[in-house]
Amino acid sequence: MKPQGLIEALRWMTIIPMPAQTKASMEHSLPWLPVTGLVVGLCVSSAAWLGMQYDVWLGAWLGVLVWLGITGFLHADGLADLVDALGASHGHSSRFIEVLKDPHIGSFGVMSLILLVTAKLIVLKVLLSHGLLWSLILIPLWARIGVFIWLQMPAITEGFAAAMQAVHKPSYTVGWCVLLVILSFFFPAHLWLAPFVLWFWQLFLQHYIHGMNGDCLGAGIEVCEVLLLCLLL
Repeated sequence: MKPQGLIEALRWMTIIPMPAQTKASMEHSLPWLPVTGLVVGLCVSSAAWLGMQYDVWLGAWLGVLVWLGITGFLHADGLADLVDALGASHGHSSRFIEVLKDPHIGSFGVMSLILLVTAKLIVLKVLLSHGLLWSLILIPLWARIGVFIWLQMPAITEGFAAAMQAVHKPSYTVGWCVLLVILSFFFPAHLWLAPFVLWFWQLFLQHYIHGMNGDCLGAGIEVCEVLLLCLLL
């Protein structure tokens, strides 16, 4: 794993300013993908802690703001696109792909974003009230390990996900999952059950989409983050 790969992975997945030029290829950057989740988790927890010094609701709001904003709303956009496509396709695969590629957002996508933000805000507030602030660090990390699992499905469109799939290795999934399961036992929560949450999203994609693309991966990150928050409850 080359350090330049981490810089490139952070450029893909966050809006954190990174050096303009690196020599890292997709093959060298992909193994660092979960580390971008660790960076997100640290930023979210720090923002929530700062807001909690005034009020727990402010902590939850700042946490959600940083959570969505640090990724440039990339994964939330994927969720909205996927929900729009599922809602408007009526079971027709060609129509599904057409809507998925449409840059405009529809009513289904708007509702999915409202539910996403309110779910994260309310559950985060409850968790902060119960002293589970620093357990949040592992949630974005776990969700991004899910990408390795979902990349094992066929790509339904050409694009970034298909490029990642071409260089993905199963050892990434095994290595990161083993490390995170062990690490999760040191936190006062049941995050060691996270692989089952990631597997649930894979089953969803297999049953309804029959594959994946970048929007499916981004939507999976958002959905699994919400489910993992609920798991902390």
